[in-house]
Order: sequence, then structure tokens, then C-alpha cells
Amino acid sequence: MNFKAILLACLIISVGQLSMGLVFPSLPWIAKDFAVSHEQVQILVSIYLLGFGPSQFIYGPISDALGRKKVLLIGLMIAMLGLLMIIFLSHSFTGMVLGRFLQGLGTGCCAVLARASTRDNFSGAELPVAMSYIAMVASITPLLAPVLGGFINFHFGWTMVFISLLGYLAVVWGIVALRFQETLDQLSPLPSPKKVLLQYRELLSSRYFMSFASIGWLNFSLMITTISLMPFIMQNQIGMTSDKYAMWALIPALGMLAGTSICNRVRPLIGSKKLLLCTPVLHVAAALWLFFCPLDPLYLMLGQLLMILGNSIALPCVQAMVMQPYKKQAGAAAAMSGGGQMVVSSIISMGLVNLGLSQAWHLSLIIIVFAVITLINVLRGFATQEAMQ
Repeated sequence: MNFKAILLACLIISVGQLSMGLVFPSLPWIAKDFAVSHEQVQILVSIYLLGFGPSQFIYGPISDALGRKKVLLIGLMIAMLGLLMIIFLSHSFTGMVLGRFLQGLGTGCCAVLARASTRDNFSGAELPVAMSYIAMVASITPLLAPVLGGFINFHFGWTMVFISLLGYLAVVWGIVALRFQETLDQLSPLPSPKKVLLQYRELLSSRYFMSFASIGWLNFSLMITTISLMPFIMQNQIGMTSDKYAMWALIPALGMLAGTSICNRVRPLIGSKKLLLCTPVLHVAAALWLFFCPLDPLYLMLGQLLMILGNSIALPCVQAMVMQPYKKQAGAAAAMSGGGQMVVSSIISMGLVNLGLSQAWHLSLIIIVFAVITLINVLRGFATQEAMQ
């Protein structure tokens, strides 16, 4: 296998997830500095997702025509402009919101092109293995990012979090410019808006695609909702500082490592269907734990560990299955899968915050609902003709 291509794809996809997760521990501090509420400061997460998600629908078809590298470099430049706006307008909450949207708009290219370039380079039995590495980085980065972000925020302030992100993006841009080799064999004219819409309509009307894509959407939404809520529970309700929270956040991050390792080792032995059926079981166990456990850091993190373990088993499987049949439409399939994931995450996270989600037992009820939906989608997806083939 071409591990250099996998490593580059992992580096690229980490940009979008790191840009999101690194900010979470700083949210309570930003809220205090600007004298805004918990609900209002969450817009810095939601507005990023609203730029990050829909932009992927544009990057995918354009990269299918013009190539991956050119589109990737342009998108990273847009993200760096957004970070510069945040840094220089850090005295204005409105300026930060606009900068976060621009940052999300630029980093949307990373999620699409990491998966599309991986589909260009790999096929057959190699594709699920390659996609599992991509999924592992895409899933574990939002968990490790709060750990790093908590330390930076505690020792240097939340402005340094965005300065650090700018430096990371500049390094990635340089590596892509020098090391990334174009993976698209044949370039073509830009597709018309009508053709793009027809491609997306075909994907949305596919029971196979929608079943497995929605599993990834809901599992990622659940993970984002949890890791954005936990800093407020740990810091506001328990009175923990951001650097101490960062240390506790390592516990669920271990669940992500364990889950992806289980996926790589067990999936070839028992198959994707049986492995995916483990996810709702783990989620129900996590929900029951969080519902009955006391308000203690160790108990809360163990409950999150169970939930993340289920997520990390599901995400690599469904991402490989979503991409497998779409060799010629890799960009469009990656865009619909990744873009839909971010749009759904944004809508769900905003909706749950507005409903007043603030307690661990509230989260447990949400996990139960998502577990039932995941089970239905697994059974529905594997009943399609594409899955049987």
C-alpha cells in the first residue's frame, strides 16, 4: 500500500477537525470575555460547521474536473484568511463569527479531497483499510484537539489557539504544495450546476448511499454534541479549569484509538454488518451509564468512552462503504458524505443547545434515540442490492 498517500490524506483531513475541536475548551472563556451566554458562544461552533459543510458540495465536483491539488491549495488559503480575520478582530465577537465562517468555508476542501484522493489511489480490499486510517484521524482529532486546546488556552489565552491554528495551516499548505501529487488521471471542463445537482440527486435517492451515509452523519453529530457539551459540564458544574479538563478528555480519546484498532482487526473476520451492529449496543450501554452515574469527572468520561468506542467502530466502516461504488464520482460522493455530515452536525448541535441540553442525563436520552436510528439504518443498508454484491 502507498502509505505516503495515506499519510498526506490524514494530514489534510486533520485540518478541518483540528480547526473545530481546538476551540471547544476556550468557549467558556470567550463567553466571559465578551459577556455572552453559553448559547450565544456556541455559534462559533455552529457557524464554522455551516461554512465547513455546504462548501464541500462545491469542492467535490470542482475537484472532479480541475484536480485535487489546485482546489486544495485555494481552499487552505481561504481558511488562513478567515483565521487572520479572527486574530485581528479578536476584540469583536461579530468579527470572530465572520472569521469562523470564512475559516470553515476554506477548510471544507480538506474533508472532501482527503477522501476523494484516497479513492483515486486505492480500490478493492485496500480501500477499506486506507479509509480506516482517514476515518481514525478524522474521528480522533476532534477528541485530541480539546486536550491541546485546553493547555494552550490555560497558559496563553484563547487568542493563541487561533494563532496556533494559523501556523498549522501554513505548514500543511507548504507540504501540499511540495509533496502532494495530483491523483486525478484525467481533467475535464467544470460541470454545469444542473449536472452537479443531478449527481447529488442520484446519491440522495440511493437507499444504499443514504443508509450508510446517515450512520456516519448521526454518529459524528453525537460525538460533536458531546464534546461541545462536556467542557461546560466539567468547568461550570464541577468547577474544573480548562487544563484539567484537557487531561480528563484523554480518556474518551483512548476509546477512539481502541475502536479504530478493533475495526481494522475484527472487520475482516466478522464482516462490516456484524461489526456495525456493535455500535447501537455500545451506545445504549453508554446512555444507561450517563443516566445513572454521579456528577463526577471519572464517571462522566467513562460514559463518554463507551459512546466514542461505538462511534469509532462505525465511522471507518461506513465511510469505506459509502465510497466503494463511486470510483468516477469520488469527489461528489465524498462531498455529499462529508458535507452532509457537517450540515447535519451543525443543525443537530444548534437544535439540542436551543432545547436546553446541559446535563449528562439529557445526553443519555439523545444517545438512545440515535442508537435506534443507527440500528435501523444498518439493517436497511445491508438489505440493498449494492451491499449484497
